[in-house]
Amino acid sequence: MRDTIRDTKRDTTKPPMLNALQIKAAEPRDRAYKLPDSHGLFLLVEPNGSKKWRYRFRQRGKEVLMSLGSFPAISLAEAREAHMSARTMVAKGLNPLEERRRAHIEHEANVLKVTQSQFETVAASWMSRRKSELRLSTLTQISRELKRCVEPKFNGRDITTITRPEITELLLALQLKAPETARNVRGHLHNIFEHAIDTGVLEINPTPPGRVLGRRRNVHHHPALPARELGALLRRLDKATTIYEKTRVALLLVILTAARKREVTSARWDEIDLRHARWQIPAARMKAKRPHLVPLSRQAVTLLKAMKQLNAETRSDFVFPHRDRPNKPMEGATLNAVLTRMGYRGLATPHGMRATFSTHFNSLGANPDVIERCLAHDSERAVRSAYNRHHYEDERREVLQKWADFLDNIKSGS
Repeated sequence: MRDTIRDTKRDTTKPPMLNALQIKAAEPRDRAYKLPDSHGLFLLVEPNGSKKWRYRFRQRGKEVLMSLGSFPAISLAEAREAHMSARTMVAKGLNPLEERRRAHIEHEANVLKVTQSQFETVAASWMSRRKSELRLSTLTQISRELKRCVEPKFNGRDITTITRPEITELLLALQLKAPETARNVRGHLHNIFEHAIDTGVLEINPTPPGRVLGRRRNVHHHPALPARELGALLRRLDKATTIYEKTRVALLLVILTAARKREVTSARWDEIDLRHARWQIPAARMKAKRPHLVPLSRQAVTLLKAMKQLNAETRSDFVFPHRDRPNKPMEGATLNAVLTRMGYRGLATPHGMRATFSTHFNSLGANPDVIERCLAHDSERAVRSAYNRHHYEDERREVLQKWADFLDNIKSGS
């Protein structure tokens, strides 16, 4: 009887398992203390009042302490569930800390894989690769076309799930509104999917061939005036009183130098050497990504000196600063607008002035290589261009000076 009573008393001395009321009622003390639950699970109460679940176990002769989260974010039931899972691993000879770390790494790898294969991630990676190859204006156009025409349909999609029929449907719908944009977008998508293949995200390019959009429409060249009609245009330009002076000079320089309008409107003073009458356009601003030298005629130098005086107050780095924002260059579209206001819509464009220049000198039998170099083109024959490294600076200077003198003559009516 005595033994039975003794055993009963011994049983009642076993620490009971925790309950929610005990956990909530636990107050912080001067030193951290533990509230045990069972089989190595306990709640650690810190002096600052925080309560943390811990699991203590032994493995390979060493004591290991594992964190299971904090109360109340992790409830008693959740802590016991995590504890049971960890105990099961220990019973199998596994270290639950190492297993949790491995699971975290696998999860991160899966998240990274999913993120890397997202259409917008692949597209952004492709755009980043093209930055060093393309002009800023071209990159801006590509970005605009993708944002308007592609991203609403494919952003958020795993690129491996995008099918050819989906792309074809998008392109055909776009073709009804903007045929040229549809062709551009098809090219962008083809390159993006090729980039996905190169980076190991994709195996097959689903972009349909160009034939799905039918035959390419006839190319419309920029309207260009015959050289003999430039005289009237120049006289009108001189007499126009509503044209901003800097815009007038910019258009004149486009005509005098046979440069592209963007090359002129974005020209910087550090590119121009007035003393030696030379304008060196860096590769980054050229369509072909090659630096281009423009020998300046006397008339062009005179115009640029006038611009120096006009810009004295703004102190802009640009020869033709934006009218309202001097730290930005003039918009190229401004020159098109000037010609439209002068009555030349459909008859002449800034870019068409290059065709007028080329036609004039080709009709006179000038050296084609010199003409093409003035236009920043390679020779028409690729092999000849590859081996002919002569830049024809003296010959180009002579041609451009003849062009400027010719313009003066036809402007005066000669």
